[in-house]
Amino acid sequence: MIKNKKVAFICVFHQSEQHRPNGFEYLNNNLESIFLNCKYPFKFFGVDNESEDKYELENEVENLQIIRNDDQKKTGTTGAWNIGIKEAVKQEYDVIFAINDDLIFDESINNMIEVICTHPKKDNAIFGPVSNNPNNSYQLANEPTNEIFEISGKAGEELNGFVQGMTRETILNNLYDDDGNFYSSSPKHRWGRYEVEIGLRVHHSIVVGTCFVYHFKQSLEDDRMGKRGWRHLRKTTEKEENG
Repeated sequence: MIKNKKVAFICVFHQSEQHRPNGFEYLNNNLESIFLNCKYPFKFFGVDNESEDKYELENEVENLQIIRNDDQKKTGTTGAWNIGIKEAVKQEYDVIFAINDDLIFDESINNMIEVICTHPKKDNAIFGPVSNNPNNSYQLANEPTNEIFEISGKAGEELNGFVQGMTRETILNNLYDDDGNFYSSSPKHRWGRYEVEIGLRVHHSIVVGTCFVYHFKQSLEDDRMGKRGWRHLRKTTEKEENG
């Protein structure tokens, strides 16, 4: 039965005064929205991408697992997602989401889970919602729609990486390498620019208009405010590696 499908949310987060001073706030809002709205059995895997302070909650939460990554320059965001995805696959979750921290979910997340579980291409496809801030036109909306459609996954028509959902079978059928990584482990994809690579490798990219996710897009706000967010970290890391 679909209602018994186990769902994993893999959320990469970071808190530091230099790069993301409100990282824990975004994480808590994201976490609360999922706990309030997801009707399926789920677990939230938070991958702490080298925060300055340890993330802690006042009370222990059974379906929350925090995984510490001590070197975000080495892994970037895609590597951190891979860490969480491997753990979710190991624990045999049926549907796995790779998500940003600066998101708010509502009850329509259940629509997306149902589509992922029942879609005829579900075991070789990645799925994405519509959003107020998706960085493309075909996922842009201010509320859920009635449309579910496939896009090419090619450059200019790829699913944005703020939310990508897939079945466990899709991950196992489309691993990037022999180390069990789903997302590219190439240095050029460490901090982004991976959406085309994953879209072409998995073959099918599906927009689920019946699911809406609010996206704060904090990275763009960091740029506008002159803060040194993850985009700055990407530039400095690439500069160091290239000499």
